[in-house]
Amino acid sequence: MHRYRFIIRASDYTYDDPRGRSLPSEWAAKDHARRIIRELRQDGFDPSSVLLVTDDKGATVHSIPFWMPA
Repeated sequence: MHRYRFIIRASDYTYDDPRGRSLPSEWAAKDHARRIIRELRQDGFDPSSVLLVTDDKGATVHSIPFWMPA
């Protein structure tokens, strides 16, 4: 299992998930990120935001804009 962090970049702030989540693969991390985006969009979150997924070395493995279908 690898640890992935989920970082939300909105127009006026950045939320950096300090603990992250252990998941089996980059694709599982992408699925988790899409669930996060779906939930936040339902709550009216800024559609110009981006969710970055980073691996345990800090490299960005996915960058998903909120406006894309999740």
